[in-house]
Amino acid sequence: MKTMLIAAAALAAASPAMAGSYRIVLDRPANGRLLTGHAGLQAADERTPATFVRVIAPGNPVEQRGTVRVMVMNLGDHTFTFGPDQVTLRLGDGTVLKPVPVDQYEKRRVVAEDVQNRARTLDMRNRANLSALAGQTGGASVPVAGVQTMTTPDVASTSGQESASDESQLPHAEVLNAIYQLLVPLDVEPQHAWGGYYVFDVPKDVQRRKADQPLSIIVRTGNEDHRFSGTLRWK
Repeated sequence: MKTMLIAAAALAAASPAMAGSYRIVLDRPANGRLLTGHAGLQAADERTPATFVRVIAPGNPVEQRGTVRVMVMNLGDHTFTFGPDQVTLRLGDGTVLKPVPVDQYEKRRVVAEDVQNRARTLDMRNRANLSALAGQTGGASVPVAGVQTMTTPDVASTSGQESASDESQLPHAEVLNAIYQLLVPLDVEPQHAWGGYYVFDVPKDVQRRKADQPLSIIVRTGNEDHRFSGTLRWK
C-alpha cells in the first residue's frame, strides 16, 4: 500500500500545495463491494459475466492534479481495448476531469532513465574497483600518508555482495516506478487483466470552490459501462 501511495503522489505532483485539498471518497457500488484500507485507501469492485472492474482511490490529496487507479479483467470471449479513453471522471455539475496526456511524462521518463543509467554504471564500476582492490591487498592494512591507516575488506567478505545496488535506491526510482504504472491503451484479451493510474487535472474553478462535490467514474469495457459514484471531498 505504501508503494501505491508514493506512486500516486509522484504522478499527481504538479505545483506547491494549497492550504487545503480534495480527496476522492468512493461509495459502495450497488452491485459490488467496497474495500477500505489505511490512510483513506479505498477499492470499489464490480463484476459482470464479461468483466471484473476495480477502481482504487489512493487517499492522497487532490490539488491541481489527482489520480485514481483502474484495473479490469476480461472474463468474456472477445478482446477489448482499455486505456485512458475508456475512463471518465465527471462532477455533479457536468465538469469532466480530463486526463493528463501520457506524453507529458515522456520527457521526465527519458531524463530520469538517463540519470539512473549513469548512476547504475558508476555504482557497478565502483564495486568492481573495490573487489579488485580487495583482491590485490588480501585484506591487509593500507597506509595512507597523513591519515589513519585503512583496512581494506577481505575478498571473502565482498564475494557475497550483489554486483549492483538495489534498483529502488537509484536516483528517480520512485518517479520511474510511478510512470511505468500509468494507464496506457492496450488490447485486453479474454482471461487477461490490465490497468494503471489515470491522472487527471482539476480545473481552476473547481479548485476555488473548496466544497464537497458529487463524482461519477465511468469505466467502459467493450460494450459495457461500469458506473462508480463517490465524492470529491474538500478537507
